[in-house]
Formats: sequence, structure tokens, C-alpha cells
Amino acid sequence: MEQILLHNLRVIDPFGEREFIDHASILIEDDLIKFVGRGFSHVGFEGQLLDMEGKTVLPGMINAHTHLYGSLALGMPAPKHAPANFVEHLEQVWWKLDRGLDKESTRASFEAGLLDCLQNGTTTVIDHHASPNYVNGSLELLAEIAESFGINISICFETSDRNGSASFMDELTENLRAMRKFESNPYVAPLLGLHASFTLSDDSLKVISELMDEFPDCGIHIHVAEDMADEKDAHARGYASVIQRLDHFKLLTRRSLIIHGVFMTREDRHTLLKAGCRLIHNPSSNANNQVGILSAEIIESMHAGLGTDGMQNNLLIEAKEGTLIRSAVEGPAVNYLELLFKNNPDIALRTFGRLIGHIEEEAQADLVFYDYDPRTEIHAENFGSHLLFGLGKPTDVMTRGVFRLRHSTLFNFENDGIRKNSRKQSTQLWKKIQSL
Repeated sequence: MEQILLHNLRVIDPFGEREFIDHASILIEDDLIKFVGRGFSHVGFEGQLLDMEGKTVLPGMINAHTHLYGSLALGMPAPKHAPANFVEHLEQVWWKLDRGLDKESTRASFEAGLLDCLQNGTTTVIDHHASPNYVNGSLELLAEIAESFGINISICFETSDRNGSASFMDELTENLRAMRKFESNPYVAPLLGLHASFTLSDDSLKVISELMDEFPDCGIHIHVAEDMADEKDAHARGYASVIQRLDHFKLLTRRSLIIHGVFMTREDRHTLLKAGCRLIHNPSSNANNQVGILSAEIIESMHAGLGTDGMQNNLLIEAKEGTLIRSAVEGPAVNYLELLFKNNPDIALRTFGRLIGHIEEEAQADLVFYDYDPRTEIHAENFGSHLLFGLGKPTDVMTRGVFRLRHSTLFNFENDGIRKNSRKQSTQLWKKIQSL
């Protein structure tokens, strides 16, 4: 048993058992927190003792929905023809990007994306992957790379009909292979990935539903009603909505993650609540795609989580941008810190089966430290403003009781090598996309 005692800390755990503690200590045994608070006696302590010099510590943050395969998209050339709508944007940008990925560019995407997560204090990632020309083994590769960074990862492959029946079966098989291989791994949580209702036929959903009988405790991870095109497709197939279509095929379970839901109805919400599904809101992506703003009523009633949809890896910035986007329109406010620090840990508990995302006894020791010297007083009543508008980037990040970033320096990672390779792979990928 390894013990580490971190002392001289300002602990902020929004919506946790104790939200704000100054002059605090944290005792860690192996990968779990065993004590949080003031007054821990150092006398006779034989473990490692670290003075954290007054740093502010938050729980490691959770991204409830992202696409690490898009890590090399930053700065890529615009499509030759400007997309006229949401579906054309998918066809001309993201579906070309994912078809351009091979094993090496996928590896570079995973490494660069997870490195950026770590450097921004994101220590748990629920990913939704797509690389239709590199399917077999892609989820195992993601799990291996996440393990090398000490990051908790939920994995799935984006199953779709859009690349043909053979690709559909390969993608579905990759999901099933991962579900079998990692079902008992505490740090890897496999789900069954589906792209969206409008890219799956009834025959495909029937196949998926029948195969899911083998995994009654698993859930799907799917985009839903992000754009009205998804709902119109469901109507054309004879269903009242996308949610009702998924419910018809018995694909809604307690562990299912429903992404976006911008055009869901109240009836859809009741169906999801009855099934126990969780909704993930992605405000910056919705704004970027100009698809609309998710109803505050649905966010609150569904206890929605917060994702980035691949837009970024800093969840505090996502929370800030969500706050500002909603401030620009009339309507009720949404507490995005609640989505991030209350709802996301609840979703992680369901997904991984462990206490993640809080600083309390028996939680996994995933911690993010900031060398923050506030220009105004910070206390229990106002720390939320400091989190959204003050902190900056972390100087130290610990996962599972091990420092991965210390004094802004990475441990055991070739930062320069990862960045150099991702630049090389991105250049090659962009050239390939131009020919598709």
C-alpha cells in the first residue's frame, strides 16, 4: 500500500460532500482518496508527504461525449463546396475525415487528443469513435493509449450503414469484441456505439437489438435529434420520433447515453426517463453547427451531462461557453457547473461503476491542481465565478494517485514526439481527404 499526503491545499469540489475547504489535506492510498479535510496529523506518517504550496485542487474532470478521432481536424482545409445544411456538413467534412483515417493517423489522433485532455485536467473521457477504413482493433488501441496516460476511457465504435453492409458488420463486431474484452476492466467502459438513427435502417437496428441480448447490462451511445433531419427521417420510416424508434427496437437502457437531443419532444423525454437513459448536452458544438439550443427544461429534468462533441478538451471552457451562449438568448439560465461537477460524475458512476469526479473518501484519486492567485477574494459562496472566469490551465494533474503532470511537466510522455507525429499525420490526412 502506497500512501501520499498532499497538504496546504484549497479544495474545491462543486456539488460534492464538502464543496470548499481552505488549508486542507488529502490522503491517498494506492488509487483512492482516504481522507479530505483539515487537521490530519503528520506525526508518525510514513508515506510520501507533499506540500502543495496553497494550490487550488479540483476533481479530475469528465468529458461525457467527445470524438478523439477528430483531434487532427484543427486547421484542416475547408470543403471544396460550402455545405448547405447539417447533413451536407457531415458528408463533406466529418465523413471524409473519418474515412481518411488509417491505423497510424488514428493512433496520432488518440495520442494528441488524450495528451490535450490531460493537460486541460480532463481525466475521464467517454469517446465515440469512427474510422471506417481502420475498424478491427481500433477500440483496443484506444484503450491501450488511454491506459498509458492513466485516463479512464469509455469506448465504442460509431456503427452506421453509410459505408455499406460489410462496414456495418465490421463496426458492430468491433463493438462486440470490445464489450467482451473489457467488460471487467475498471478503467475501460465499453458501450455499443451507433452513429445516428438516420444512418441506420430498420434491418440494422433489428440486428443490433438481437445482438444486445447477449449484453443486457450494456447501453448504446448515439447521436439523437441533433438536427431536424434526424427527426424527419424517423417520421418517413413511420415512427413518431427518433426516440420512439429506438424504443421500438428495445435499445434504450439505463446505461444508454443519448447525445444532443435538440429536437426531442416532452414525450421523448418521458420515454428516456422511464428507461433510465442519460442525456448529454454539447453547447459549443450545437452553436457551431447552428442547430439550435437545447431546452433548459429538458436539461434540468433529464439531469443532462456535459460533453464537447470533439470541439475541445477543456471542460471548464465548455461550461463557460455554454453559459455565454445561453446568455445571448432569452430563456431560463442553466448552471453548467452542475452539469460538469454533479451530473457528469453521476454518469461516470453508471458507466464505470465507481466513484469518479469528486474529492471525497473512496473516490478515485483523480485530481487537478491550479497555481491560482485570485485577484479577488475566493470563498465558498463565489468559487463558481472563479472556476468559469479565473483559473487558467492546471500545473499538476494526478490520476489514480499518480502524478501525470507535475509543475507543468509531463511524466513518462514524449510531448514533443506526440506533437511532431500528430502534425505529420494531420498533413497526410488532409491530403487524403482532399481526394475523397
